Amino acid sequence: MKKLLFLSIFALVLGGTGCASHHDNSVLDAQNHNAVVSSLDNDESFLDETYETQIIPDPLEGWNRAMFAFNDGLLNYAVRPFSNAYVTVTPEPFRNGVDNFFTNLLFPMRFINNLLQGKGYAAGQEFGKFILNTTVGLGGFINYTGLNHPELASLDSEDFGQTLGVWGLGEGVYLYWPLLGPSNVRDTVGAVGDWVADPLTWVDPWWTQTAIKGFRTVNELEGILDLYDDFTKSAIEPYTAIRDAFTQYRRTKITQ
Repeated sequence: MKKLLFLSIFALVLGGTGCASHHDNSVLDAQNHNAVVSSLDNDESFLDETYETQIIPDPLEGWNRAMFAFNDGLLNYAVRPFSNAYVTVTPEPFRNGVDNFFTNLLFPMRFINNLLQGKGYAAGQEFGKFILNTTVGLGGFINYTGLNHPELASLDSEDFGQTLGVWGLGEGVYLYWPLLGPSNVRDTVGAVGDWVADPLTWVDPWWTQTAIKGFRTVNELEGILDLYDDFTKSAIEPYTAIRDAFTQYRRTKITQ
């Protein structure tokens, strides 16, 4: 899951791609709240747990901040006007249908990673969701499971970075990549597996693959920008807000 402009943080989340969904964010908020409440009975335990959770290794902060500034400028002065123009000329049902199609297409990545993490039941649910959306949902353009089977529609996305974490590989240092956005060493390695598991990677010729992936990214930009604004507009220190939110989200995904 694996895309341009913050898709590595939000794609898991957004669609599919990848990508962070409102469901995932609500799960994260609920779990963090419950963890804090349960720890208040023991002040020492609470302090130790909070300290361990908040440590984010960022020895490359100079590079990371420079890349954050680069991406921020690109988002606001080039990507945002382009996205606004696209939203203006394309109806919302069309954009939703395209997003549903590409989310459904990324089924192999979610299915394989569920199996690799030992989540056999979740893998079976993903398979059923794919069959329903591909057939009754007209190739995935209609999110049939979202309309009729909410227990399937709410499945979390899985990726190879998460699988490596479940296997015990540490996250390494925090990284902020130009164009791709926030990551870490483990998720950067995992992105290679995500690229291989993406069916579009195997489309020939290469320019057709590039065009389709580019269109997928363009269609997702509105959601990416909205989520980016949620984290940065009200933040006193946007760089830190993005870093902390990304890291805590990824750590929570691995422990689920």
